[in-house]
Amino acid sequence: MKPRMLAGALAGLSCLLLFAGSAAAQGGQLVAAEYGLPGSHVDVTDRVRSFVHDGVLQFEVNDRNLGFDPAPHRVKELVIRVRHWDGDTQQYVFPEKTMVSLEMDPDAGFEWHERGLHIMRAYWGAEGRFVNVTEAVRAHKEGGRLLMRVDRANLGGADPVPGHRKWLRVLYYFDGERRNVVVEEHNDLRLP
Repeated sequence: MKPRMLAGALAGLSCLLLFAGSAAAQGGQLVAAEYGLPGSHVDVTDRVRSFVHDGVLQFEVNDRNLGFDPAPHRVKELVIRVRHWDGDTQQYVFPEKTMVSLEMDPDAGFEWHERGLHIMRAYWGAEGRFVNVTEAVRAHKEGGRLLMRVDRANLGGADPVPGHRKWLRVLYYFDGERRNVVVEEHNDLRLP
């Protein structure tokens, strides 16, 4: 019986780690948030937006934080949709009593008026697992331009999804205009 319980615990832990890894958003804008039972959700977008601080959305999913209990005595879920810079929308599902931890785009609606190139955010990964590599990308900027090969060596050695083809997503401003670019691994990133 004990080996079976241990196997069950290990399987549960792996699911938890897989879920935690997949919830690492690479930045974007909160599109919508709904709370309730599958097939019967209530909009809580404004309430969830109030938890974003310094570009990070972090809080525990519970009735108190979301302001009401749409289904007393039943386990609910929070569904969050995030639109990324490339226009793709990704959905994250958080069961009640779990922690939400998503990196959001704190610069949405912000206007950069300085001339030249400014790297706002950069993320490296695939399959919904991305790591923030903003400083590694900024380090390649020279004389108002940026040229770098997109690979692990230039992005700090991180490999968020071993064995999978990865992409670098960069949000930047050039001469006051907000832009974004997605570059596949082993290609060159040239900005502007």
